[in-house]
Amino acid sequence: MAIKIQFKELDKTHRFLINLPKKLDKALTKTNQEFMENLRDTAIDLAPEDTGELKESIVLEPVRKGKNVKKWKLAVNAPHGIYQEEGYTPHYAFIRNSSKLATPKRYWVSKWTPFVKPALEKTKDKYLNMLTVSTNRAVMQARR
Repeated sequence: MAIKIQFKELDKTHRFLINLPKKLDKALTKTNQEFMENLRDTAIDLAPEDTGELKESIVLEPVRKGKNVKKWKLAVNAPHGIYQEEGYTPHYAFIRNSSKLATPKRYWVSKWTPFVKPALEKTKDKYLNMLTVSTNRAVMQARR
């Protein structure tokens, strides 16, 4: 003889536990993309602008291609982007296309302007808040 006992509240809990990973994954994937877009936009705003090549070269690229991209990377495709970010030894450089300099010739170049690290500093506090909001939203949706 077998006895079957069923608890209604456990069914709700079971459904919640099954739905939570899906809802949480979806919410966090969206939050990560929004954060990376915010980081990209802030880096573009902070990047020095002369010809505009550096600002135009700042893009988001998926780490893995596919339908549900969960990882993104911020890419700076201008060759001089690393020098603006990390610095360089002051030197003479032949500058042709510049909106700030009148004639093409050799100029003394001694200043650089980091833009990715300051963008990350400006946006990192928002990320924690965004994660909290999206996690809470996913938990509430999984309850339904």
